[in-house]
Amino acid sequence: MDAVLQQTLVDAVSMLQSRAIPFAVIGGLAVSFRGQPRMTVDVDLVIKAEIDAALRLVETLETTPFEPLFAGVEDVVTSAFILPLRHRMTGVRLDVAIGMSGFEQDAVQRATPVDVRGVAVPVATVEDLLVMKALAGRPQDDQDIQGLVAAAKAPIDWARCLAVAEALGSAIDLDIAARLRSARPPGDPPL
Repeated sequence: MDAVLQQTLVDAVSMLQSRAIPFAVIGGLAVSFRGQPRMTVDVDLVIKAEIDAALRLVETLETTPFEPLFAGVEDVVTSAFILPLRHRMTGVRLDVAIGMSGFEQDAVQRATPVDVRGVAVPVATVEDLLVMKALAGRPQDDQDIQGLVAAAKAPIDWARCLAVAEALGSAIDLDIAARLRSARPPGDPPL
């Protein structure tokens, strides 16, 4: 990870921890930490917070290294449940997803720390990243799924992945579990 991404991530960690907002790194950086390193130009986090807490964060941004990506960001927080920011010094974008679903909140709770410049940074688990990537469904997400599976350092809890994917897919009428089933290595024991 290059220096500007590191600085952005460490500053985001400091900002959220100082406000006691639980969070986890997701997206490309999390895939790089948990799977195979890949290029990314932004930092993606999910926070365990209600809309009101996210709006309070917006109100205090002047005291942080971050600024809203555009005016009226409060409307995006309340309608799309995301807080798009930019680091004032590095220029790197920070997308803070407001974890409204039980799955997102659980993913924050399950996150485990990775050391970044001496800072313990909570990163989503491989299983949660697999579900998130299957849900997003873009070509890059398919590559990320393959990279996570190929580089997994411990056995993947496929039963949990598939159960969560089936529940989420059922809620949105989309078979996201099929994406995960096809990513399982051929020699894996049946579930």
